[in-house]
Amino acid sequence: MGHLTSFLTTLWLTTAAAQLGFIKDFTKDVTKGAQNEVQAIADPLGKTIAFVGSSQCSNVKKLIGVTYENYVESEPDLSKLTLVFITRAKTVTYNLTLAPEEIPLERWFNPELPFRIFLHGFTDDPSKSSYKTISEAFLEQSDVNILALDASSLIHWFYLRSTVMVRFIGERLGSILAALVPAGLDSSKIHLIGHSLGSHIAGFTAKTFYNQTGYRVARISSLDPAGPCFSDLEVALRLSKEDADFVDVIHTDAGVYGLNEQIGHVDFYPNSGSEQPNCLFQTCSHSRAWLLYAESVLIPESFIGAECSSWKNFMKGSCDFNNTSVMGYYCPTDSRGKYYLQTKDEPPYGLRVAGLTYVNNAGIVRNIKYLVTGK
Repeated sequence: MGHLTSFLTTLWLTTAAAQLGFIKDFTKDVTKGAQNEVQAIADPLGKTIAFVGSSQCSNVKKLIGVTYENYVESEPDLSKLTLVFITRAKTVTYNLTLAPEEIPLERWFNPELPFRIFLHGFTDDPSKSSYKTISEAFLEQSDVNILALDASSLIHWFYLRSTVMVRFIGERLGSILAALVPAGLDSSKIHLIGHSLGSHIAGFTAKTFYNQTGYRVARISSLDPAGPCFSDLEVALRLSKEDADFVDVIHTDAGVYGLNEQIGHVDFYPNSGSEQPNCLFQTCSHSRAWLLYAESVLIPESFIGAECSSWKNFMKGSCDFNNTSVMGYYCPTDSRGKYYLQTKDEPPYGLRVAGLTYVNNAGIVRNIKYLVTGK
């Protein structure tokens, strides 16, 4: 009898666990489905607001007196800008102005190693998840030079003013890097990684470095470059492929917080480039870019894209699937063009070659939207 009771108890617990697991999975699926529907409705509205805001940006900035020209005579206070350097053993913070004198004296400074600098976006700073996630990925790979610019003193509030500050910040950082060249810093080792506004800071950094040294930085990796106030601008006023020997771009919130335009030597558009799976709000899609990049550091071929003219053609399978490229850190520097791919909705996000085959996991509203508009 005891054995029977024990068996029945075990059977009941196993069945209950299975039911709870089913309920959990079902709830998870329902939640994701609801998110897809809300996202499908909210996305056109968000893009419309972003477009109107971006198209009127220059006029509004002139009206309220926050143009670049307004600040030229009385340059903004750049004294609080810092560079944060992290290794497996320690974290060191340098005042940006003193960096050319202090960094060459440090034991860790090895001009032969890649010199990577992460540039954060609006309201962000190196203490938050973006830099932490990317730096930890690099340090897990090897003990390398990985720094971050802390520009939060100038781009932590009032977005319109922040879009002007990126130029001043980039110009200052570019001058600092140029000042490190006599100490052995080689332009071919410089890799700037920018998220959102940080992408355009990278652009101005590279422009200034070139103007002062005659050399282009080796690479800029742009993670969902900021779109509002940077759409349809001449290349002198934003990041462009002319700023470095190689510029690779990952678009994850194109048309809202991110830029939709193809601005790099190679531009990747995962999941259409504008709406990331399992993201209810645009901030989630905007942040997905640095999460994908960090994963690409640890898993070299996690993301593989196919050259394609549009997401619509990718969904139909009408792309050049013989011409593929790896998205992220290991992207070949001879890659050129526009690439699409699909990812999973949770980490690890990469599908490898499976990401070249479109799977329809959109909600009802999004599928209706596609049938009506083709987008």
